[in-house]
Amino acid sequence: MIINSRLIDFKRELRELISFNEASVIEFELLFSALLDVNYLNNTSSILAWLKEINQKQYFHVEEIPFNKLNQWFFDANTGDLKHNSGKFFSIRGLQVFNNQTDEILWDQPVIDQPEIGVLGLLCKPISGVLHFLMQAKAEPGNLNTYQLSPTVQATRSNYLQVHGGKRTKYIEYFDGSANVEVLFDQYQSEQGARFTGKRNRNLIVLVDKKHEVSSDENFKWLTLGQIKALMEHDNTVNMDSRSIISQIQYSGLNLSANREELITLIDNYRDISKRSRLWIEAIADLISTKIDDENLVSTQNKLTCERYFCPKQSRLIALNDVKDWNVKNTIIEHKANKYFQVLAVKISADNREVVHWDQPIIKQRSEGIVGILVSKVNENIDILIHLKYEPGLYDSIEIAPTVQCIVNNYNISELPPYVDYFKEDAGSYIYNSRQSEEGGRFYQECSANIIREVKQNEVTLYPGYMWVSVSHLKMIVKFQQNINVELRSLLAYF
Repeated sequence: MIINSRLIDFKRELRELISFNEASVIEFELLFSALLDVNYLNNTSSILAWLKEINQKQYFHVEEIPFNKLNQWFFDANTGDLKHNSGKFFSIRGLQVFNNQTDEILWDQPVIDQPEIGVLGLLCKPISGVLHFLMQAKAEPGNLNTYQLSPTVQATRSNYLQVHGGKRTKYIEYFDGSANVEVLFDQYQSEQGARFTGKRNRNLIVLVDKKHEVSSDENFKWLTLGQIKALMEHDNTVNMDSRSIISQIQYSGLNLSANREELITLIDNYRDISKRSRLWIEAIADLISTKIDDENLVSTQNKLTCERYFCPKQSRLIALNDVKDWNVKNTIIEHKANKYFQVLAVKISADNREVVHWDQPIIKQRSEGIVGILVSKVNENIDILIHLKYEPGLYDSIEIAPTVQCIVNNYNISELPPYVDYFKEDAGSYIYNSRQSEEGGRFYQECSANIIREVKQNEVTLYPGYMWVSVSHLKMIVKFQQNINVELRSLLAYF
């Protein structure tokens, strides 16, 4: 088979340019998988057709309902908080943001309080000499196109403990300590800090031996890492949780034993099976050829710590009844100025879920957002303009965020955040531009334009709270828990 011969040659030639020790063999395998858009089992176009077929074949229906029709949910008589009868899953409560130096109240808002930590797990396995990842076609009530590619397991603690009384979560045994696996990555990472309070999920990748038989299921397919990245180019196809996990893959144990141009030329020679962009290739060359400057790494971490320490904003949970400027109606909770977001109630019926019927509250964003990063090439490094951004629900108040992360319609034109103009439709060409859904289990048809744009660093004004950080530094920082927010992780998954 010609493609098999090409794969073997490509891997051998790549191995000649990159050196690593025994502990870093898996990083080389991850890199090789990231380079490949081919797959003996499932080609990339067939995955898109499979998702479309599942959407047409498997029943999944979402209906908006009044709050008083919610089954097993109730408004607490004392606080007004919207809760589940079991005391599990999540609740809708109030959050108040204030200045901790003056005690001035800055704003109130509803918030999702989900203290339990869920599992976002990817199972990988060598198949025909290439690492493949078991991806799930999973329907969520908030997904714009219903089924998207999610991790092998994407489950709250209540779900995988079967509080709902439904079926066991498929493949959970690979992530709960039951099965014999090698853990490659295992970290707590934050969720959306503007809508959750203190929400974290366990992000992990586990590896099984190539001889290990993994049971098959019609809603799961094995893909290379390169295929997942290629599918990210398509709108609303690879979900937020999948992007969050793969953003944490990095190659710090690899060394480039040749010069950068030899690596770039090699990858260019295999364009038939490796369709990564030029910027991606240069970023990879940066990741495996740049030795991390500990002083710069410490400096970045110190700036983040200082921003957290001196931040005057602080938040506290309050009763939903006490939230000012928000109205609780029969079918909706919304801001009196018709801005920001809404809380709705929905009823779901499904064929292929652990339970076939359930009700829940869900957050609905009023308009699409922008999640964008400016990148710049400086001395062969790829730098990203990041923002040390406060969000009231974050565990540590401030995390490293994209250049722009906002919903433009929530602002007066004169008060837009810095750099928004770089991401307008007429701002110029983009390296990456796709519409991506937020987490569909809690957010209803919420979508943001995910954009990467290249600029000349010396032509960009630097505002307070922003700084240029290399991709290699960010990939190192993401190994430390809860430093990089989920929106930036979603874009780092590109690299």
